[in-house]
Amino acid sequence: MSEWLIAIIIGAAFGLVVGAKIARDSSDAEPIQGGPLAELFHYLAGAGLSGMLPFIIAGIIVGLPFLKLFGTAVGFLALTAIFLLLHASFERGAATA
Repeated sequence: MSEWLIAIIIGAAFGLVVGAKIARDSSDAEPIQGGPLAELFHYLAGAGLSGMLPFIIAGIIVGLPFLKLFGTAVGFLALTAIFLLLHASFERGAATA
């Protein structure tokens, strides 16, 4: 297994675990009204954002080149932004209905 894939798996696993807590705490502060898809995208956005730092740390430890680290971290951020936009579209639809 390549070093890059190992770092991705570590970051994704950490993000999926911590993302659940982030989504739960955020939902407690302000409930989600957009339904199950809004909740899913909210969770995935939290998982993507919280998985980025562990990926970077794991990538540094396994010796990934800077451009691979930076490019994949930007990919994590891009996915998080997409998930947040999808979450917002479902939330806005629920707010106007």
